[in-house]
Amino acid sequence: MNRVTFCTLAAMAVAGFGCNQQVGPVGEVIEVVNASGVLTFQGKPLEGFTVTFMPVSGKRPASGITDAAGKFVLGTNGANDGAEAGFHNVAVVWAGPPPTDDTTAGAIDDPADMPAPPVEIPAMYANPDTSGITLEVPRSGASDLKIELD
Repeated sequence: MNRVTFCTLAAMAVAGFGCNQQVGPVGEVIEVVNASGVLTFQGKPLEGFTVTFMPVSGKRPASGITDAAGKFVLGTNGANDGAEAGFHNVAVVWAGPPPTDDTTAGAIDDPADMPAPPVEIPAMYANPDTSGITLEVPRSGASDLKIELD
């Protein structure tokens, strides 16, 4: 076997080592149901806030970011796939302005550069243990979860 053939075969063998590896989640996939709703503060929708549902069961949390109408869709294993059925303690924090395009051009590298939220909500809502909000996601799923902050 000449040197060129040997090098070509060796390169193909090395490149092929990673081809049979499974791509996808490496953690446990949590069983979820559809879960979405609306976030308001003093009766007005909040845009750009992360809503996090921390299951009382201690499993993986679900989260979603609100749009201009205050609507959020929760995701646990991936974006928008839902939340575990059961009771959840809820936290709400400012996520920052929505991206202007599909790139990371608008990404904020330093948290100190994060713009202030358009609406200041009480700090107690940032922690699921102090927010005072507990909601149930039914086994049938829910598209009408309401989080009303005062």
